[in-house]
Amino acid sequence: MPGSHPIPRRRFVKLALAGAAVVASAPLAKAAEAATRVRPAPPHDGRHPAPAALRRELENQKRSVATIAKAVRDYPLPAGSTPAPVFRAMRRKERRP
Repeated sequence: MPGSHPIPRRRFVKLALAGAAVVASAPLAKAAEAATRVRPAPPHDGRHPAPAALRRELENQKRSVATIAKAVRDYPLPAGSTPAPVFRAMRRKERRP
């Protein structure tokens, strides 16, 4: 080409090898990507399923708490009854020197 400067031989060889490496690694990159996409691992949070006896006991306790909460909510308060006590912080006594 007229007006173009010739590139040094070393630079040409480096460019040629870099191009060849890109062309050669393209199928390897596709294969590596396909290998990682084959089967994604299921999410694992480190816990094991609870035994049946434990699940039954938890359900039993939930029912028990629900029954107690219902009894407390349904408790009839007579009209004009005193309100529940209110917590008020007391002042701290002065420290001894």
